[in-house]
Amino acid sequence: MSISWLKQKRKGELIDIAHEVDLPEPNLDRLLKNDLVDKLQEHLETHRSTYSKRPAFDDFYTRGSPIKRERLSPVPVVSVSRPRRSTINRLEQDEPTPEKSLVTRTPALVARRVSTTTRAPATGSVTRTPATSSASRTSGVLSQIPSPQVDIPASPSQLAEVADQSFQAAKGKVSELWERTHLEETIGDIRENASSVVFIQMAILLVESFGLLWNTGNTFAAQTPSVAALNLPSKTIALPDMSYLLKSEFWASATLWSVTSWALPLLFSYFFNLTLKSNTRHKSTNKQYTVDPLTFNIARALLAYSAYSLPVADAALVGEPGIVDARKPGWGPFAELTVNTVRQHIPGRYYGMQIGSVIGVLFSLYDAALKK
Repeated sequence: MSISWLKQKRKGELIDIAHEVDLPEPNLDRLLKNDLVDKLQEHLETHRSTYSKRPAFDDFYTRGSPIKRERLSPVPVVSVSRPRRSTINRLEQDEPTPEKSLVTRTPALVARRVSTTTRAPATGSVTRTPATSSASRTSGVLSQIPSPQVDIPASPSQLAEVADQSFQAAKGKVSELWERTHLEETIGDIRENASSVVFIQMAILLVESFGLLWNTGNTFAAQTPSVAALNLPSKTIALPDMSYLLKSEFWASATLWSVTSWALPLLFSYFFNLTLKSNTRHKSTNKQYTVDPLTFNIARALLAYSAYSLPVADAALVGEPGIVDARKPGWGPFAELTVNTVRQHIPGRYYGMQIGSVIGVLFSLYDAALKK
């Protein structure tokens, strides 16, 4: 059996295969791809007698089947060594070395001395003089002196081959280190999880909650130490005062934002869930949500309008030029001060919350269109 056939599929295709083989696993869209592959492999191996007869699973059951191959007889490896090309430096050959000049000139000089000092009789016999024996010994000693070896530089092709081998070795090391980090799998998992309506909605809520916490908190001035060696003077920086978390003003504004931004919208979207009645041919759990994202964002926009919007009054009624904001009391059990705190400290204020709801509505409609 071949698990690579499953790994080559996309997550959407794997979910369709899971529905086709009746995989007993709820909430398939929340599983990671690797977990879904493992569960499908285990299910297909358990029910091999049932699904191996289907043509759609031929690649899964046939790719991994063992194939007997004849073992080839070992072929003797013949290593062919290329002899090194020898180069001859003509300048060094033409220019006589001191050893060569000594070898070539010594016999002539000795012969000249013999001819001037010793006159042999004109007979067929030749007498050996001490001069000739010393010349022969000198030439024998000089012939035993080893000739100097010349270092021949490498050819350009050899240098290019060494550079290519070094580059391939470095490339292999870098590839091995990159595989050990598992960054590609991590990036793929993050991308797969981030490409969903739930993640986008969570990101919007995190931005609003962090902005409310940062803007409502108090700060105190702190002095950084000066470093004379580095010529760094002391500076004043603002640090958050965590004691503000113990005050009722913070918890009142945080509770109001939680009720209007996610608590009540979750309750409404759970009961008014349009994904449970989707008009699709093949109903599956991957097209259904526990809470409807479209209903969630619509309820969130309506609650933000009822709690944080400021009604305006006509200038003719007030007697002042232009349009003025009318005073609005608190919302439910929350005082007007708490409502103003949330309205003023959310990023983008009232319009920022409405823009976040509109973004959620658009992504919900787009996700529903893709799943049709």
